[in-house]
Amino acid sequence: MHYQTRYEERHPRISETEEARMINSYVPRKCPFCSSENYVKIGYDSNGIQRYKCACGKKFKPTTGTIFDSRKISVSEWIEYCLNIFRYISLNADSWNNRNTISTSKYWLEKLFLTLDGYQNDMVLSGNVWLDETYYAVIMRDRKQDANGNQLRGLSRNQICIGVATDKTHTVCFMEGFGKPSQKSSFDAFKDHIAPGSTLIHDKETTHRALVKKLSLNSITYSAKDLKGLADSENPLNPVNRIHFLLKLFLNSHSGFNRGELQGYLNLYAFTINPPVEPLEKVEKIINLVFENPKSLRYRDQFG
Repeated sequence: MHYQTRYEERHPRISETEEARMINSYVPRKCPFCSSENYVKIGYDSNGIQRYKCACGKKFKPTTGTIFDSRKISVSEWIEYCLNIFRYISLNADSWNNRNTISTSKYWLEKLFLTLDGYQNDMVLSGNVWLDETYYAVIMRDRKQDANGNQLRGLSRNQICIGVATDKTHTVCFMEGFGKPSQKSSFDAFKDHIAPGSTLIHDKETTHRALVKKLSLNSITYSAKDLKGLADSENPLNPVNRIHFLLKLFLNSHSGFNRGELQGYLNLYAFTINPPVEPLEKVEKIINLVFENPKSLRYRDQFG
C-alpha cells in the first residue's frame, strides 16, 4: 500500500497536471501523415489535449509522430528525468527515485539520443579554440588480446578516442575511432566545426596538422611533457582538460553502457555542457526540439 501511494505521488495522471496546456501551446506546422497544412481542430481528448483532422482524413494531436506519442507517463516526469541526466545521475538511481523499471529509464535515454541526433552538426567554434583527445576504455568483454592472450595496452584498439574542442562558449565532442587518432580522423571530425582562420591551441602531436593546414588555422602548440604537473591555473590546455574531466564523470555515471552508443552519449554531454546554463532552460530547449523536429520511437521497436 505504501509503495502504491509512493508510485502515485511520482506518477500523477496526465489530466491532473498542466501538461495538456503545455502540449496544446505547440501547434503542428503540418499533418504528420501527409505533410498537408490543410487541417482543422476537432475538440479535445480525455486528457484535454487538442485534436486535429487533416483533409487526408487522418486525425492527430501535437504529440503524434514525436517521442511523446503513445506515452503512458506524463511529460512532467520525463522533464524530471532530463534534469537528473543533466546532473550526472545514473539510470539506476533515476529509476529507483521515480519508481520506474530500468527498461523505462533506458527507453527514455534512447528518446533523448534520438532527439539530439545531429545536435552538434551546425555548431562552429571560432576565435581561440582548444582541441585535444581523450580516451575511454572498451567494455571488458570486447577488449582485444595479443597472440599470447594478453590484453592490448597503451593507445590500442581497447581505447576509444574522443576528440573535444571548445572556444569557451561552445563545445563539441566526437568519437574519432579506436587507438591513436590520425590526421584524417581529426580532420573529418572537426573540419565543419572550426571556423577557418581561427587560432588552434593544442599539443605538439602531428594529429591536427591537416586540420591546421586545410582550414588555414593559426597554431599555438605546447608539449604535453612540459605541461605535466602544472596547476590547472597555469596549464594553457586547461579549458579542454577540464571538459575531459567532466566528460569522464558523465560517462562513468553510466558505467557499463553500450559503447556502440557512445556518440549518442557525446551528443547528450555536449547538450548538457553548452548554453543555456539554467537546467530548466535546457529542458525547454529540448522540448522545443521534440515538437519542431518530430521523431518517434516505440517501446516495442526498441526492446522487442
